[in-house]
Amino acid sequence: MYFTLPDLPGICKDPFSPSFNPHYEAVASESKVWIDNLGILSGKKQRYFSSSAFEFLAAHTYPYADRDGYRTCCDYLNATFVIDDYSDDESGKGARQMADSFMNALRDPTWDDGTPFARMARESVCSSLHKTLILLMRWNALSRFGERLAPASATARQRFIDTFDHYLDATVREAKNREQGTILGLSDYLELRRGNSGVYPSGALLECILGIDLQPEVFNHPALWNLTEIAGDMFFTANVSSKFYRTAPLATPNLTNFALQDIYSYNKEQAGGHSANNLITVIQNERGVDLQEAMDIAGDFFANYAKEFNTWKERLPSWGSEIDTAVSKYVKGMGACVRGSIEWSLTSPRYFGSSVEEVRKTRRVVLAPRVG
Repeated sequence: MYFTLPDLPGICKDPFSPSFNPHYEAVASESKVWIDNLGILSGKKQRYFSSSAFEFLAAHTYPYADRDGYRTCCDYLNATFVIDDYSDDESGKGARQMADSFMNALRDPTWDDGTPFARMARESVCSSLHKTLILLMRWNALSRFGERLAPASATARQRFIDTFDHYLDATVREAKNREQGTILGLSDYLELRRGNSGVYPSGALLECILGIDLQPEVFNHPALWNLTEIAGDMFFTANVSSKFYRTAPLATPNLTNFALQDIYSYNKEQAGGHSANNLITVIQNERGVDLQEAMDIAGDFFANYAKEFNTWKERLPSWGSEIDTAVSKYVKGMGACVRGSIEWSLTSPRYFGSSVEEVRKTRRVVLAPRVG
């Protein structure tokens, strides 16, 4: 049995044109060595993680970052996907312990419970060798790395910390649902999926590496907020707690971003028994449709939001030349994240294994047998 993927590259045109970071060859291996040396994953899971090439994802999704900024993006994506892969087989309690270890060390660089997650948080924030940004964001660390990211605003730093914490909380809720065999309804699924995708920390990271400062009166403007939320739903799916940001209603439910990831990851997840937290399964369960119909519906969600993105882009007001330039960089960066995720998904073996080139050409995917 096979199913056909929606034509997401065909849907994503301007401002979603593909690009690639020129520092990939010089920098990617540094981040790969760092994350591998932490030893969080092992065996088959480590080999699978390594083959996914998240440094390649960073090059596609953050093509405008400079050398140090690109390294930061590599470390960030490697860390979040290690957390994602590790938590796949964890109970709700185990995922909670993992999240607490990471966030405690993230907030206090002297905190250590001996876990590799605490070490990952410390090294990704303290070491000038590893060149990442979290400590700077919280404590404005004085180091070569701190100097490189000094343009990051206090608003973006706090946004990163708050949204990363929210992401980990949602990851724990996902683990609990998986442990209990729960398939959520569409509304509840949207709330959870926007939280556990990690896309809003990615957006805060985008602000930091581009050195832009989007104050609340700009970031929370309905046009820019809707652009952020739509791009989030196109890239992975996104949401932040209402205590952080003011939400603005959209014309249709936000389904696009997690639509992208869930469309491409469905086959891998259903084969591993993890498809309950996937848009395709939720659509099938709630609407009583088969797999191909659910794929087509998800593709329609994505297409609608690509149109909405361009509509809201045209509705952006002017705040003056300096702020307008910053907003333009941010919107361009969001578009790169969306298209870059598509390019990586159809290039990396993470979702389609050795068949990825054929899948990219034909969009046909052979349904993988359940493992275990």
